[in-house]
Amino acid sequence: MKNLYLLIILLISSCQNYNHNNNLENQQWSFDSSTGDYIEWQSDNDFANEMTNAGFVHLYNFEYDKATVFFEKALEYDPTLFGPHVVLAGFSVEGSDKQKMHIDKAKENVMDNNETSKLFVSLLDVERAPFWPLGNKNGHEIWKKMREIEPKGKLIHYYFAFTKPTNEEAIGELNILLKEIVSNEGDSKSLAVSGNHSFMEAPIYNTLGYLNYYIGEKTISKEYFEKYIETYPNGHNPYDSMGEFYFNEGDMKNAKSFYSKAIEMYPSVSNAKEMIKKIDAL
Repeated sequence: MKNLYLLIILLISSCQNYNHNNNLENQQWSFDSSTGDYIEWQSDNDFANEMTNAGFVHLYNFEYDKATVFFEKALEYDPTLFGPHVVLAGFSVEGSDKQKMHIDKAKENVMDNNETSKLFVSLLDVERAPFWPLGNKNGHEIWKKMREIEPKGKLIHYYFAFTKPTNEEAIGELNILLKEIVSNEGDSKSLAVSGNHSFMEAPIYNTLGYLNYYIGEKTISKEYFEKYIETYPNGHNPYDSMGEFYFNEGDMKNAKSFYSKAIEMYPSVSNAKEMIKKIDAL
């Protein structure tokens, strides 16, 4: 228990330093709708909000173990939240009692919230596929409905893009979102009315890196992974992603170097350790 407590303290400290270094203020960048139609994440407990915000930063960056700690902590501070339960259901062992508990609690807690929030929770009922529930392509129509209700929501826009049917469509939509975030340019109906969403820039680069690799644009893919490292240097996933790029290209020396860097940034990371074992066994 003592070790878990220390882990939480270290992760909270890390996230606070990340937010400070990048001039991100939690209450600005996560809950920014002016219409009342956005997903109702917020709690009356400020610390629960900070935990939820930190959880989403790590979720966007596929740092699931860190995200889990923050989402679970958010629920300790406010058990009435539905958002963390949705995400934690996706992290849970398929078919487990824990997963069922998170699904049931999410549905129970969202009953008095707005339509967008209920649509978000309904992602749990979509047929399972990779990245369920948020990034599941089978949920694209739900994200589309949410975007029609609240077009300014950036998390909604991201997953609306992420779940597009084809990689080319996803790349196109993510570039639109990236332009909105970086330079505040685009369709006025879609531009955020407040807040600093620069924390989303790095994970968008990561996603674009993979999508471009999938369609054979390897040079562009590498450039996006380099931008990912540049914009999120204190995370471990940027180095893991670049390690995967080099591994897929057959460059084991560089692959091992970047996987080792991922471990240096976060010693508990499991994928990088497994990949180094695989490389050493070749």
